[in-house]
Amino acid sequence: MTAADAAPGNGAGAGPGTTAGAGAAPAAGAGAARTAVGAIEPAPFGADPARSVRASITQASVERAFAILIAVAALGFGATTVPAVLSQLPYLDPVWGPVAACALAASFLFVGASVFVRRLAQIAQIVCALVFLVVLVTWPLTAREPIPSDQAPWPWWLCTVGSTAAAMGFAPWRASVYTALVPAVYVVIRFTPAGGDAGAGAVLNGFYTAILSGAALIIVIVLRRAAAAVDAAQATAVRRYSHAIREHATEVERVQVDAIVHDSVLTTLLSAARADTRDARVLAARMARNAIDHLEAAASDGPGDAPPVPLVDLRERIADAVGALAAPVRVDRGHLGTARVPAIVADAVASAAVQAAVNSVQHAGPADVERWIVVEQRGAGVHVEVGDRGTGFDTATIPAERLGVRRSILERVVAVGGTAEIVTAPGAGTRVLLDWRPTTGEPR
Repeated sequence: MTAADAAPGNGAGAGPGTTAGAGAAPAAGAGAARTAVGAIEPAPFGADPARSVRASITQASVERAFAILIAVAALGFGATTVPAVLSQLPYLDPVWGPVAACALAASFLFVGASVFVRRLAQIAQIVCALVFLVVLVTWPLTAREPIPSDQAPWPWWLCTVGSTAAAMGFAPWRASVYTALVPAVYVVIRFTPAGGDAGAGAVLNGFYTAILSGAALIIVIVLRRAAAAVDAAQATAVRRYSHAIREHATEVERVQVDAIVHDSVLTTLLSAARADTRDARVLAARMARNAIDHLEAAASDGPGDAPPVPLVDLRERIADAVGALAAPVRVDRGHLGTARVPAIVADAVASAAVQAAVNSVQHAGPADVERWIVVEQRGAGVHVEVGDRGTGFDTATIPAERLGVRRSILERVVAVGGTAEIVTAPGAGTRVLLDWRPTTGEPR
């Protein structure tokens, strides 16, 4: 086993929250194949930033906070505006007045529902902003009679909600145009009889709206840029950490080779140079043979030296590892013939399957969610399915710094010549499919 093989195992082992069952997994990739159970050595450069360092502000967390904020604002301000809407209905067009109010209320409900479906959040924010702008611009057509001068058109109470939705849903320059347009339109409307003919008071109200809307826009832009900078910094840290691990592995190999060269090769050469008798030459030849054996062992050291693993043993290894998880995982008895897989493949597939089961226990839902693992022979290879009927997820939303799925499952199997696929969707459960088939010359 080379040091380069061992290095990734330090970061791909059982991560935070992994139960004892996961820790008892056969090994984290090829590197841990010869390590005692639970005795994976720590990374030489400290904790992997992709696993142990969680930034307090990230793009995903900021967008989540924005979605909750606009939902609370829309529903809260919308509820408090209902009395104003009802009191002004007699002055409004009998058709368009209620339709405009109901359309805006529906957009607010859409924003509230989008909190639970992240991929709809931006769409809901854009819809809310556009519907509000239409309601505001068409107010002169909506008001059939002039409203009392001591009242403001009911959309006034929702100007900040519309501008905040635009700040969150639109690109910065579009949001800036929207933020400037809404107060201007409101001031113009307030100067008309349909808007209450407010006079100079309309300018003051428009100024307040511009200040609040502008502040919301600035906060949104600043937080998004800060979150993007944090994500970029963490991605850079992960890349540098991986590079440092590779450099460390190379250095460890160099030190090992140097030690062999110093202890065996140079000693042999010195002995050969001083061999002036038959016995001394025989001894020098024996030392040369030993030195060659040392170099060959260093070059071939790895899990490939271990005998191939029967699929029955592979299934039992996975079953033993998941048996101690916090939620039950059923290991089904699929078709298992006489096929065997190389030890390095068995380690990679077993570790990936256990990691997938750990992810399911942690994220798929409560303990009563059905979870299963199927290990079966397909041709001369092996197929493993790890599935659950839990919450599922959208693979496109996985942050770049989260390497548990990519490195501990996908890349681990691909590294030994296999394939890995994740089939999932929000609310539809998750299936992780791992396949490996031998190429010509590999043991069966």
